[in-house]
Amino acid sequence: GDKLIRQQIDYKTLVLSCVSPDNANSPEVPVKILNCDTITQVKEKILDAIFKNVPCSHRPKAADMDLEWRQGSGARMILQDEDITTKIENDWKRLNTLAHYQVPDGSVVALVSKQVT
Repeated sequence: GDKLIRQQIDYKTLVLSCVSPDNANSPEVPVKILNCDTITQVKEKILDAIFKNVPCSHRPKAADMDLEWRQGSGARMILQDEDITTKIENDWKRLNTLAHYQVPDGSVVALVSKQVT
């Protein structure tokens, strides 16, 4: 059965409006990503877009940031590669993607410093 491998996955390009972590008042930056990107990949693309003129050594690291999806009316959701919603198939964990969270095109997201608990 090679059905699984041939499963057609339709990748969509999404443009997210990203709030800069340094300055909440600065204009949102549009960042192109794929809905099949893992959350870490999304964070890296956002950092690249927001800090494109900043050397990597001076940028926040994706691992130190949380991706926050701002769903309007003050609702915020932290998106992560792995959380309680992660699907496990045949003992393989599938890292969460934007499609997994059903994040639509044009969503507003913010990178926020990880809350150390």
